[in-house]
Amino acid sequence: MRVAIFTDNDFNKVNGVTTTLRAVLEHAPEDIDARIYTCDANGLDTADYLSLAAIGFGIPFYREMKLCLPPVRRLMRHVIADGAEVLHLTTPGPVGLAALWIARRLGLPTIGSFHTDLEAYARLLSGSERLATLMRSYLRWVYGRCGRILVPSESTRELLTCSGIEAFRTDVWRRGVSATLFDPCKRSAVLRERWGVSIERPALVYVGRLSREKGLEALASMARILGYGAVRYQLIFIGDGPMRGELRDLFPGAVFAGMLPHEEVAVALASSDVLVFPSRTDTAGNVVLEAQAAGVPVLVSDEGGPKENLDPGASGFVCANELEFARRAAQLLRNANKRRQFAHAARRYALTRQWDAALEPLYRAYAGVQLQSARSSIGAHATAVAE
Repeated sequence: MRVAIFTDNDFNKVNGVTTTLRAVLEHAPEDIDARIYTCDANGLDTADYLSLAAIGFGIPFYREMKLCLPPVRRLMRHVIADGAEVLHLTTPGPVGLAALWIARRLGLPTIGSFHTDLEAYARLLSGSERLATLMRSYLRWVYGRCGRILVPSESTRELLTCSGIEAFRTDVWRRGVSATLFDPCKRSAVLRERWGVSIERPALVYVGRLSREKGLEALASMARILGYGAVRYQLIFIGDGPMRGELRDLFPGAVFAGMLPHEEVAVALASSDVLVFPSRTDTAGNVVLEAQAAGVPVLVSDEGGPKENLDPGASGFVCANELEFARRAAQLLRNANKRRQFAHAARRYALTRQWDAALEPLYRAYAGVQLQSARSSIGAHATAVAE
């Protein structure tokens, strides 16, 4: 089966979508031939990845992120030449819209996978409830044209159901992790020395975009509470984004490592002691699984998908507010033995969430929509003959 996967996230970007799609290509079974279709400034054409050169533009309220205007007919010609039988839409941007148009023109069955809560992003970044409502309607329109919709968590399924998409059309496709790339053995004494961390002064790390939708304001309250308790730690930010300057002012003693290649993120996580991920908008939070695979306990919010990606009380904690984030962080930062116990549990949990098993629902969905499309075609042909 040949599958065309459309995304607005070219592989020059490092985020949850591209991490997931790289895994889809790497672990695809022999009977599935998947290829990525996207756009970027330069273009690239390989056996399993096609990016056409296109004009890019900044996203309102987040100019650092770029989208491209896709050459739709060129994309369609490639889809035809590749003999695609199923189309997989992963993002609702311009490339995603091109995918819907191509699928309709060619009569291809379509899978949609939901990765980002753009309604919540619109609300937080713009401050406009009206814009958030428009985004909800737009997402419902885009994903409503897909035969099946895959979501990364039960909380995301509930989100779509509340937006008006029938629950029976959705399936949960949980994210996985590479326990080879993310491994405690990659812990680097050299990096820890550069950060100025030790057993007595542990590394408290955040990994992800430095942007308002990630709930990073919570870290300021958490830091104040930890300061009142004289808890020793070094705060480290890995990633970049529009809040970088503001966070530098809030945390003058923090380490800002910037954007790192995935391989270096694996080393940085293994060299950390606790991950804090306060986002309330993430649908999955791949880094939460990656940290646990690296042997790092995690602290996550009680809203969104990340809370479904740990063993609460064993590999990390689910926190309801800044006070609980601080309390749970203090428990781990002050007690090296407790950190070690949670680190072992985190690694054990991550080993149950590797990509091979995590991707099975996606591959089943491909086969399911292809079979359903074939049955519909047979039924339509039989009706035409009868008439």
